[in-house]
Amino acid sequence: MTNSKIRTRFAPSPTGTPESIHLGFVIRALWNYAYAKKNGGEFILRLEDTDQKRSRKDTEEAIYQTLHKFGFTWDEGPDIGGPHGPYRQSERLSKYQEAAHLLVEHGYAYYDFDAVAREKEEIKATYQSEEGRAELKVRPKARDLDPKEAKRRVDAGEPYVVRIKIPEDKKFEYQDWLLKKKISFIGKEVPDMILLKSDGFPTYHLAVVVDDTDMEISHVFRGQEWITSTPIHLYVYEGLQKSLPEIGHFTVVLDPRTKKKFSKRDMSAMFGVETWLSQGYLPEALLNYLMLLGWAPKDNKEFFTLEEFVQAFDQDGVQKANPTFDTTKLDWFNGQYIRKLSDEELARKILEFYGDKYDKERVEKLTPLVKDRMRKLTDFESLAGYVFEGKEPLKLTDKYDEHVTKAIASLEQLETWTVENLNTSLMKVVTDNEFKTGDFFMDLRGAIAGSKVTPPMNDTLVIMGRDETIMRLKKAL
Repeated sequence: MTNSKIRTRFAPSPTGTPESIHLGFVIRALWNYAYAKKNGGEFILRLEDTDQKRSRKDTEEAIYQTLHKFGFTWDEGPDIGGPHGPYRQSERLSKYQEAAHLLVEHGYAYYDFDAVAREKEEIKATYQSEEGRAELKVRPKARDLDPKEAKRRVDAGEPYVVRIKIPEDKKFEYQDWLLKKKISFIGKEVPDMILLKSDGFPTYHLAVVVDDTDMEISHVFRGQEWITSTPIHLYVYEGLQKSLPEIGHFTVVLDPRTKKKFSKRDMSAMFGVETWLSQGYLPEALLNYLMLLGWAPKDNKEFFTLEEFVQAFDQDGVQKANPTFDTTKLDWFNGQYIRKLSDEELARKILEFYGDKYDKERVEKLTPLVKDRMRKLTDFESLAGYVFEGKEPLKLTDKYDEHVTKAIASLEQLETWTVENLNTSLMKVVTDNEFKTGDFFMDLRGAIAGSKVTPPMNDTLVIMGRDETIMRLKKAL
């Protein structure tokens, strides 16, 4: 690696729906961003949009928005430009085609005319399964085709793909920057993958090397699922006579239900970023939790802003075991972040989350009453939604009708509607009628909230107001 400037990149694919942006997306952006910024380097965003049928403009916009939600900015990218553009692969086709033909000239690749009819199925299989890659270890016949004859057929306009030509006895070796160990492969175990498709578009294996060299990327960090592809990339670097960046592979996140890697192709709601944000998780809390999946700080600190993580991130903290996504831990993190907010900040986030659904003044009054019980923003509705909209009454004791009737009679005599007066009035009902305090207030909750659990009842009655409270109690009978 000759480049002394630290340059990392994040290269998502704008395919699928905007909702399909997944947790691994954030983790990969995070590690690349943190290392570059800690070392005074540059963080580059580019888009792998060579799958033109599946690439979507709205998904591209969602990529930008999601990164901004978590606080990421980039120094170069398709939306802001830069000296190493273009930053969309679909705008760089001539570069990949030139590189592919150069690899053929240097003896590092070859033309395959037989693969055109089945290239889509082959590429899909080799990206998705070990079996698909294993089948390619049987070398295609085109590998032995005379180069002059192959060139003649290309010049004649015959459709072809370009494949890497892996030497059977070559030893591929590199030092993994993140795993901190040497990893080796023997050529006979590495398949002759397609580099350039018959439509002139590259596969990942060619595009990633061309892009990384053109954009002077110094450190390439990606998930461990790409380790087996590394020898292909090493050979492309060699064939193009380009120096290697540092290469590192970080852990993959395991699905707690299956203990297997989350798969973006088998898109479950649990893996989607938007799933968590739409459930009322704060971006800063979700990001903080994701920081600790695969990385551990030296001092066991748990809470990090993005800026703090940038300063703390180091190679030594990288974990080798694949972490399991723990929803209980995420809930705890989110609850801690909610409690760190001022009442005003939390009320503002609740109002933003629910849009125009709830009255601003009531939300602001209710927020301090529910704050300590909330783990996510959606808890506001389950805890205090009844204040805005009556729920089906819940009869919780045998004395329900008597409890509610006596409460109405007492409250109708109350002239000043304050917490202190409500406490005095309702406790007098309990004493005068020898009610059990717990049962009495439980039935009031059931009548007004349709639930056993509420914020402090009399505080919420003040917020609801005298007329609405008495009306609800009468309806509940």
